[in-house]
Parts: sequence; structure tokens; C-alpha cells
Amino acid sequence: MISIRRRLTLLLCLAIGGLFIATGLGVFLAMRGLLQRQFDETLTAKARAIITASEIDDGDFEIDLTVQDFAGFGTGGDDYFEIRRRDGRLFMKSPSLENADFRITADPRAGAPADDHQHLFPATLGDDRPARFYVQHFQPKDDKKRRFQDLHLVVASPSRALHLQLALLATVLGIAGIAALIAMVPLIRLGLRRGLNPLERLSADVKAIRPESLDQRLDPARLPVELAPVAAGLNEWLGRLEASFDRERRFSSHAAHELRTPLAELRGIAEIGAMWADDATPQRCAEIVKVADELQDLLEKLALLARADAGRQPVASEAISFAGSIESALSRLAALAAKRRIHIEPNLVDGLFTSDSALWMTIVQNLLGNAIAHAPEGSTVTVRAKPGSLCIRNLAPELLPDDLDHLFERFWRKDPSRSGYEHSGLGLSIAKACAGLLGGNVNARLNPDGTISVETYVPDAGSSS
Repeated sequence: MISIRRRLTLLLCLAIGGLFIATGLGVFLAMRGLLQRQFDETLTAKARAIITASEIDDGDFEIDLTVQDFAGFGTGGDDYFEIRRRDGRLFMKSPSLENADFRITADPRAGAPADDHQHLFPATLGDDRPARFYVQHFQPKDDKKRRFQDLHLVVASPSRALHLQLALLATVLGIAGIAALIAMVPLIRLGLRRGLNPLERLSADVKAIRPESLDQRLDPARLPVELAPVAAGLNEWLGRLEASFDRERRFSSHAAHELRTPLAELRGIAEIGAMWADDATPQRCAEIVKVADELQDLLEKLALLARADAGRQPVASEAISFAGSIESALSRLAALAAKRRIHIEPNLVDGLFTSDSALWMTIVQNLLGNAIAHAPEGSTVTVRAKPGSLCIRNLAPELLPDDLDHLFERFWRKDPSRSGYEHSGLGLSIAKACAGLLGGNVNARLNPDGTISVETYVPDAGSSS
């Protein structure tokens, strides 16, 4: 896995290398244009000097030899010219071509021009050397008889020196760019090392946080602006993780406590049975079965919560009679309601909706059972329901607004002294977990009249399909 430092070093080297190449190419192209323009200006000046020095004297065409020598066209000179007729016949050539065994060029562009404008182009001399050429139609001075009106001048200047200059410039730019890039690599690495130090410190601080010290927090003030949101996000995540760990610890502690009670009862009954084996009665066996049932029910609740947390609880889909499901739950709780003299006021709107019957009945059973078990004796529990929506309202004089934050926590009880199977503290948390599996939710609110309303919403699975 490539590190951020190496990746940034590579990207910066590529970017700077590309910048060097673009800059070098720009400098080279600019210098090439400048040198070529200067070369062409010199070539044009020499050609115009020849044209200016051309004249007709006593009917003969002449060019001042001094001008030829000065312009570099004399014997042994490096520049050449030819004066040609329109039909291509050679009329005159420079002294520098007198001893040469080649024509200035065979390039067709050196033929008679179609206009009076100057023409510049690259080509090769007759001996294959590269050169720049100047071609222009001209009329010598004092040609009163108009005998030399079809002449055009071809001037050539070898460009090997220009090409060598450009090659040298390209070499210098290339070597300088490579040297600069090589020198930049350690500087880039050093700069990145210093620039990434805060990230390394942040990494070290995160590694230093252990499960037993989740209360530690990162200090965004010590970090650059770019990393401060990362530290803030990590602190928020640590807070959620700490709260989750605390809930798990409390859950484990409470689960152990809840399991200890029925196990102690079983052990006590078993010890008594071992001491007085002859006194075993159906009543004692019934007590064992009752405690075992309570223990099994508690374990099933814990298993349901574990499956819901892990997302492994299967969810079926079937048509449910809404009012029928609530009436069925009320009939099961009728004995408990009668025992506590709780009056039930149902307001049910019947209808069919599609959901998981077992999970829905678990929600209804737990919410109704919780309301009947915790409402003051002799009070009223109001049940309002329509397909997918259930609201249960009962008196809750001991509850405070702050208690709503803990109401759905597992094993939470307003009065810790109320323990046992009937008050395990799991009913509301199981209802909320089941509603979540069905895509719904359970919420609670305290009303001004001292009652609590627990509202449940479960979407119709049939309408979503």
C-alpha cells in the first residue's frame, strides 16, 4: 500500500516535472521564434542590399562588388544568391557560387514568384546543407528599355549555425530541468515530511486510545484547520463508541443480575429437594417449572435483542387483522389487568395490514403489558389504534421528562426495587427493536395531565411492495 507521502511526492514530482517541461518548451519555442526572426531579418536585409545595389549602366546589368563583399556574397562567403529569368534560366550568381559545383537550390519554391512580395522558406542548398531562402521579383534601377523586367532574386543563407544554437539551447534547458527536478525531490520530501507531521501526530494520538480509555478526546486546537474537522469527527465517534461500550457493560451487568435471581431460586429448590428428597411434591415441581419458564422467557428476550442488534432476526410478511391482534393481546393480559384493577378503554379501527405477525404481537404484548403493569392501580389505560399505528396512554405520576431518555434502555427501571420477571426492564427496548426490524419506530412523550403516551408506527409492508 502506497503511503500518502510517497503518493504526494510522486504527484508533486510529476506536476513540477510537467511544469518544467512546459516552461522549457515555451522558452525553447520563444527563443526559436526570436532567433529565426533575427535570422530572417538579416537575410532580408542582405537581399534588399543586393536589390538596391542592382542597376543598369550603359545598358548592362551591374551590382556593386563592394556591396556583395560586405553582404557576405563575395568569394569564399557563406551566403549565396542567384538572379534568374522568369523561365528559370540563370542570369547571374554571387561570387561565392563561382567556384562551387552546385546550384543554389532545385526547390520549386525558388522559381519565379507570382507577385512582388518577398517569400521566406527553409530548404536545402545544392550540396544538401540546410538553409533559409529569400525569393522576390525585382526591377533594377535605370532599366529604361525594360530589358530586365523578368528578373527575380534567390538568396540563401546556411542555417546550420542556427540549428546548432537551437540544439544547444534545448540541451541546456533539458539538463537544467532534469537537474532542478533531481534537486527538488529531497526538498519536496522534506516539505511533505514537515507538512504531514500533524497527520502523524493525529495518528499517534488515535493509536494511544485504548478500549479502557475511551474517555480520551483529541484536541483540534493543536491541529491545522484541514485536520480539525477530522479530529472533531473522531471525537464524536469516540463519544458514540464510549456510550455504546457503557451500554454493553450495563447490559452485561444487568443480564447477569437478572439471570442470577431465577438461577438462585432453582438452586435453592434443588438444595431443598436434595436434603428432603422424600418431601418432593407437585407444588415444588410446579415452582421449578415456573422459575424455569421465567428463565427461558428472559433468555428468549435477550436472544431476540441480540438477533435484532445483529440484523439476523428473520422478518416474515403476512396479512394481520389489526383490531384482532390487539384484542388477542388484551385477552392474554386480562388477568393482570383485573388483578391491578386497570380499566382498559379501547378505541380500535379494524383493518388488514401486512407485516410480521410474531414481531407485531411482541410489540403489542410488551407495550400493553408495560402499561398495565406500571399504571397506578385502579387507573385507566387508553388504547387508540388503526392499521399500522398504536397509541397507549396511561398515568405515570413518577416519571420525569429526563426519564424519557432512559425509557427504552435495556433493564432500566424508574424504581430499581421493582424487580422480577414482571419487571425485567426489557419490554420497551424489545418493542422498539421489533418496530425497527419492521421499518417503524416507538416514541414516548409525557402529557401535561401526568399521563405518558407511547406511540408506535409500523409501515404496511404490502403497500411498499
